[in-house]
Amino acid sequence: MRLIRSPLSAATAAALLVPAALGCSLGVAAAERENINLAGIGQYGASADQVTSITQFSDVQPTDWAYQALSNLIERYGCVAGYPNGTYRGSRAMTRYEAAALLNACLDRITEVTDELKRLMAEFEKELAVLKGRVDGLEAKVGELEATQFSTTTKLSGLATFVVGANAFSGSAINRGA
Repeated sequence: MRLIRSPLSAATAAALLVPAALGCSLGVAAAERENINLAGIGQYGASADQVTSITQFSDVQPTDWAYQALSNLIERYGCVAGYPNGTYRGSRAMTRYEAAALLNACLDRITEVTDELKRLMAEFEKELAVLKGRVDGLEAKVGELEATQFSTTTKLSGLATFVVGANAFSGSAINRGA
């Protein structure tokens, strides 16, 4: 996929990159003036066939220096799309448009995840407050039980005296003299 057919001036590139990063459409006249493949950029940024595993890229190996970073973006956020032929083309330079499309897709996905977390926090706020109250009550009861804890084992000590026929026997069981 060839996204840019001619080099851009810095001012034109900046003017075109900002709207692309913000998700706005580029002016057709500006794109034609700079020979930019808008369809290719749009396809890369809004690809419905986002990859779900790094193994779907035939040209990405575990020994590549950015393998782990790319794997994290794919598995955590699902915001990386490849080319239609199943490649990522990580060995070639990425255009600023591709970078903007990738960054925009990842930021959109992160925003979706953050919004979902906020919604869930609001939804379960009452239940969490009830559970916190129950936990606090149980901790208070456990503290009270620990303060009044006693041992179930009792040690008895003393002297036993046996009386048989009004004669008292006491002493040791040692035989003295035979």
